[in-house]
Amino acid sequence: MKWRKVTALALAAVMCISASACANGAQNTGNTTQAESPVNTTVESQTSAADNTTAAPGNDAGNQAALRVAWWGSQERHNMTIEALDAYAAEAGTEFSYEYTSWTSYFENLATQAVGSNLPDVIQMSTTDIINYSKNDQIIDLQPYIDDGTIDISNIDQSSLSGGMVDGKLAGFTTGVNTVNVLYDKEAFDQAGVTYPSNDWTWSQFIDTAKAVYDATQIPTELPFLAEARWLVEAMVRSYGYDFFSEDGHSLPWAEDEAVVTAVIQAVQDIYDGVKAGYFVDPEVQIAWSTTEDYFIVKGESAMSFQLSNYYGVYCAAAGKELGMVMLPKMDGGSQTGMYLNSNMYWCISANCQDPKAAAAVINYLINDEDACKMIGTDRGISLSGAVREMLASSEDTDVYTKNTLNYVNEVSSAVKSTNPADPLNSAEAISVLKNNFTAAMYGEMSAEDCITDFISQAASILPE
Repeated sequence: MKWRKVTALALAAVMCISASACANGAQNTGNTTQAESPVNTTVESQTSAADNTTAAPGNDAGNQAALRVAWWGSQERHNMTIEALDAYAAEAGTEFSYEYTSWTSYFENLATQAVGSNLPDVIQMSTTDIINYSKNDQIIDLQPYIDDGTIDISNIDQSSLSGGMVDGKLAGFTTGVNTVNVLYDKEAFDQAGVTYPSNDWTWSQFIDTAKAVYDATQIPTELPFLAEARWLVEAMVRSYGYDFFSEDGHSLPWAEDEAVVTAVIQAVQDIYDGVKAGYFVDPEVQIAWSTTEDYFIVKGESAMSFQLSNYYGVYCAAAGKELGMVMLPKMDGGSQTGMYLNSNMYWCISANCQDPKAAAAVINYLINDEDACKMIGTDRGISLSGAVREMLASSEDTDVYTKNTLNYVNEVSSAVKSTNPADPLNSAEAISVLKNNFTAAMYGEMSAEDCITDFISQAASILPE
């Protein structure tokens, strides 16, 4: 059995300390994309406990692949991922080196490694960075490993692979999908005598519901996606049949529809009006929340909270009770649900990987092996594999919160047929403008109209021509 060693990488640690000192916004809130709650701030390089007496499938016992695997996340994610990969190492004889850190330093470390053509073999990649690494030929097309059967997609809907496509290539394999939801405190609704929301509710019904619960109980609703306004606006424009970004990534297609822009502006105004009236949480209070436990929905002090589906179990566990979960409201003038499925993140293979087929076999294990998926759970999103989802939903070992999440994502999947593609170049900068504008609007420092029209104007100059 290989002995395990853990070492801190000095340069990476310095980077991490610097990034941690200036971290803000999504990295410090429960409303995050790839960001997690505060975690360890050192990069660890750890060797797997591979049993060399067992050969990897298709390999000679003396010619085993030694693969570096990198990811970001919480300590819980680190532990679960290592457990799953150690199990693969013990059975397959593949030796791994693990490189994991917090979100704040992860991509700084990758950038340094990319300069030296020394990227890890298997890389966890974000939805906003995958396009850059693909266009720079730093990660490879995974389609050949699907074609040769190394990665099995027999239990996966082909449309679900769209999330990792960049310029016609499968740059990354989606670790799992997530979506957005509205959590609601059943006790607050019962106390107010207000009917629980349903998946077909509208924006005006959401506003009326927040008012009704507050009027009866003085319990406010959390500001919808204060730290990530893109998720809110995206649901709005999808109600009218528009994608947030154009297919070529060069524009905001909904920005040309005056009626849609007007409706989005009014919705932002509705939220600000709720702040002034008290039935939405004061932004100065909410912006300061840094951990799950800070959120009013966890404390029983808010009626509703807009969140990501893969955090449902975390919030229920912190609250000590089963929260309700419902789809985001459809805009009153919308023609369809505004819901959407997002790739939570991706598994990618670097261009400098010496044994990409072995790396692809590891990805196949992480997405298809039932034991691995039990160990990892839904931390990286809901599995694309129907067989895995069915296994988790029927397993006695699966807790009720996870089962509720699985059922919810299945409901959304029945209404949304494909996963969002990777975000276009410069999208992170454009999204940051919307986030900052929305926060300013909630503080009363920018009008709702300026919030949206300024974002549209800046996005036009930021997105590639």
